[in-house]
Amino acid sequence: MASQIKEKFINKNTVIDYASVIKKYPWLVESNQNCVLSPDSDGLLCGLFVSNYLNWKMRGFYDGKILLLEKGFNPKDCIFLDIEVFRKKVRSVGQHMVMFNKERLPINWDNFENCFSANNTRGYDAKHNFPQKYPLGTIHLLLGVLGSIKKIKIPTNAICPLLYTDGTFKNLFNYPDNCLS
Repeated sequence: MASQIKEKFINKNTVIDYASVIKKYPWLVESNQNCVLSPDSDGLLCGLFVSNYLNWKMRGFYDGKILLLEKGFNPKDCIFLDIEVFRKKVRSVGQHMVMFNKERLPINWDNFENCFSANNTRGYDAKHNFPQKYPLGTIHLLLGVLGSIKKIKIPTNAICPLLYTDGTFKNLFNYPDNCLS
């Protein structure tokens, strides 16, 4: 099993194919889902975005240590936004670097099978690909995915929050090649 997972990340295409992402994680674009947000600006923007475009309901917050969940809801029934969750049954999406070395993955790496992670999808790990890691926020990832199938209108007053969350503005100038990839 570990060798099959490892092979998945070797010689990976670095471009994210949104159609393939939606095929693998159809829940990313389904309406009326329950979600749990990371309690930072990126997580809050993700929550505002999916509630506006997909009618998702925010049911709690999770910072990686503490989970606050609305009474009566199970984490397995929610999608975690802006945080990768290492549980097979939990759906999550994020852009953080969670893979240390793709050549030495733990045998339970498939616990991320319901997690859409920009860096995991591209086969990027901290040891070999840190300089090429996904440099934007999860909100930008969600904009790309949903924007590939639905017209997204970004109002002028949303530009500043989108440029400043997760250091995006700084990354655009300091790592332009990385941002373009």
